[in-house]
Amino acid sequence: MLKADLAFSDLAAAPQWQNDVLTLGESRIAPFFHAALEALLVGGDGQWFVIVRERMADSDRRSAGRISNVICADAEHYHRLYRECLLWPLDYVMIEVAPAGGRIRVRCGVFGTAPVYCQADSDRLTISWDFADFLSRSLTVDAETASHYLALNACYSARQICSGIVLLTERSSFYVTREKAHYQYPDAAKTPEPLDRQNDDDLQSFGELLRHSVSMRAVTPAQVALELSGGMDSASVACALRAAHGPVASRGILMNGTFREAQIERRQRIVQRLGLRDESIEMDEFLPSLDLQPSENKKSYPRWEFYLEAFENLWDSARAQGCDLLFTGLGGDELFPKFRNEVHADGRGENRMITEARRRAELLLTPRARNAARSLRAFDAPASPVPVSALLAHACQTPYLLGRGFWPVNPLSDPSLAAFCHRLAPQNRHGRALMREYLQTHLGEEVFPHGYLKETFARVLPKLIVQQAQTIAAQLRHCALADLGLVDQRAALALLNEAATTQAEGLTAPLANFLWLERFARQIA
Repeated sequence: MLKADLAFSDLAAAPQWQNDVLTLGESRIAPFFHAALEALLVGGDGQWFVIVRERMADSDRRSAGRISNVICADAEHYHRLYRECLLWPLDYVMIEVAPAGGRIRVRCGVFGTAPVYCQADSDRLTISWDFADFLSRSLTVDAETASHYLALNACYSARQICSGIVLLTERSSFYVTREKAHYQYPDAAKTPEPLDRQNDDDLQSFGELLRHSVSMRAVTPAQVALELSGGMDSASVACALRAAHGPVASRGILMNGTFREAQIERRQRIVQRLGLRDESIEMDEFLPSLDLQPSENKKSYPRWEFYLEAFENLWDSARAQGCDLLFTGLGGDELFPKFRNEVHADGRGENRMITEARRRAELLLTPRARNAARSLRAFDAPASPVPVSALLAHACQTPYLLGRGFWPVNPLSDPSLAAFCHRLAPQNRHGRALMREYLQTHLGEEVFPHGYLKETFARVLPKLIVQQAQTIAAQLRHCALADLGLVDQRAALALLNEAATTQAEGLTAPLANFLWLERFARQIA
């Protein structure tokens, strides 16, 4: 939500806005300039803070992009505004400064929509939502964190793959002085206890919470774009958007193969029944690059989107038509979990594939890296109100979106909606029964019947690996991750050969994960 370069020697200077950038001496704080956001500078006696936050629905969007100053008359006024900002119901990032003590504190809200990275030394603090801003510096790979990445262990943590750079996780704080830096995680969110039986008003409550989630922010419908895959998650967001804001623009990626006709038919029904202004692109026209050579023009990130090329075209198409607010179905997979005492036979196939993918990923590792990957992590962030997989997806996609001028909104990642759905009785959670009922109410029963064919990217990468296996093998004659002592180069080549020979989907995740991390490691080598 912001970028900042703060020298401790400048903290005594008075902050002032210049061309929408807050300056103090040679230091600067630059909010992400977007109609969905606002910036507020609050000054008190010997202290000040600046907050960049999402605008509420009752904000005047015509004043979008404006910045505000408040000079507090007394300490009570300052602390009242401070508390209001800490309890802001949407996402935010806040920087607090105490000039006399040379102290800086960075805080953030619960949504984790556009997380920032921080790097501190004795002279200055650098903050950015774009990890690429740190790539011109001398960076070293954190071997333990990289080992967990390679082993397909999902890590949501302040500790990142490059030593010295921390991610500001949801609700966390980062305290910095000339002498030291201190990171503070929030208290763990309470795990909701599921109910034993359904409530008669569950469907109504779900609809109201979803509509509230899409209605909280300042929105101009003509500037909204919706990622519409044809699945239940994006369709649910589409229904709520239609009810709250009327017809909006939708964009989707069409797959080839077994699922294509079913996906096209579902999307057409959704578009027609909700009156969406729809466009689609073909996945086969924007296939992922498997080239391991780092690009000067396109930086790789520690978190990555495997199908970035297709999504970039989808986003650029929407942006060219004036859209700057992107709604997605991200977070839907986490709304209806099965708890450990509820796992049934229908989940065993998927669990076996995940187990096998992790086993194959571990075989890539050197003994040192394997031991690190198997160690219990003491650095993960505590349980959060927003599901961890959604937070990781935010960290993955948002830098690309902000770089294009989009602000993302992920209604299904709303903490209130997640808490409600996690408390549902098993009958309403399993198989997304409540979401299916919601969709039947808005779209009809035939759009998402039981057992419908889901769209999937599963066959995209296996085909590409077959086509490009020889090129990848030639590039892997030099392996940056092997040079770091993390990967067995022969095991990597063996996995590549097996994946190209068999096209087994279970081999794709560990191989693709390795290839993307190898590309990143080459970039900072």
